[in-house]
Amino acid sequence: MPLTDYSVVYNGLTIGAGTMFPILSIEGLGGTSPLRIQDDNRGYIDGSYSGRDFYDERTVYIDVLVLGDNSTTAQANYKTLQNAFAPQPIGYYPDPTGLTPAAEQLKLFQYRLNGNTGDKQMYGRSRGLVTPIDPEFTYGFIKTRIQMTFPDPRYYDVTGTARSGTSFTVANSGWATSCPVITVASPSASGSINDGTIFMTFANVSGGALVIDLLQRVVYVNGVPTRNVLTAASTGWLSIPPNTTSATWTSTVGSMATTYRNAYV
Repeated sequence: MPLTDYSVVYNGLTIGAGTMFPILSIEGLGGTSPLRIQDDNRGYIDGSYSGRDFYDERTVYIDVLVLGDNSTTAQANYKTLQNAFAPQPIGYYPDPTGLTPAAEQLKLFQYRLNGNTGDKQMYGRSRGLVTPIDPEFTYGFIKTRIQMTFPDPRYYDVTGTARSGTSFTVANSGWATSCPVITVASPSASGSINDGTIFMTFANVSGGALVIDLLQRVVYVNGVPTRNVLTAASTGWLSIPPNTTSATWTSTVGSMATTYRNAYV
């Protein structure tokens, strides 16, 4: 089902406008993600030492009204909602190699607030539902609250931009850093990928495709984590900074491919 205004799609179920699961309110999605503050006190001196702030994981609460119709009761629809948003015990970041079982990876969460904000996506997992049992539950007017957790607090455009070759430009019109996955299908034994400032230098690459997960900072060779191919000559990890109109990525390790998205937080 395509996204409509004020709707969410998660684990194969659409909730929101036009469904049996209208959304009453969403908390934690519209504002800035909580900050993990590194300030420290100055002991016997007034004030504090100013530290580096980082974004923490994002927790979102979705208040939903579950209804029924002539074909399905509200209680039956509530079971459908429980099934889709059942707590997920393990939630690893999406694995670009496909080796991690799908049931153990974070699930795609897509939403649209309205046409101006556009279609957005995140990867997260459900932490369950809280549902009061009262007379309205019996009469088919069920209010419940869904708790979602997103380890990466950023949200991204659903539509990405694909690039490939030994040199291409990338951009990010969002206000958060974007860190896509780079794939070099047939890498040479050594070389680098750079944006003119940051260089990722590789050596002793052999045995299959080179995959670089810039968000998780993991390097795979032939599907196996092999970060030791990243040499000490490297100066950092590539990313697409916010409000970047154009940056050029160049590879001497082979033709690369990536799909990047504008990022927001």
